[in-house]
Amino acid sequence: MKQQFPWMRFYEPKDRPIGPHPLPMWEADFASYDNRVFWGEVCDFLKEEHEELSVLVHPHSLDGDYADHTKNAFWVGDVLELRIQGWKR
Repeated sequence: MKQQFPWMRFYEPKDRPIGPHPLPMWEADFASYDNRVFWGEVCDFLKEEHEELSVLVHPHSLDGDYADHTKNAFWVGDVLELRIQGWKR
């Protein structure tokens, strides 16, 4: 993915569940609002390459964290139950 999308920011993998994520995870982001035009290209890549991984792609919108992790979310692979009980809707 780093080779395909060198403009993205990639973070170190987490070896434990963190935040709403129920399993260890790693994060990549679009690095800039201007890169939103690549949304479809990134999602198509993930659909082809995810293998056994569950992949959550979510925006950082003005709708808030709950909406971004639910109605605004895009999943590839198995949809996981996030730990978002008690989050503001």
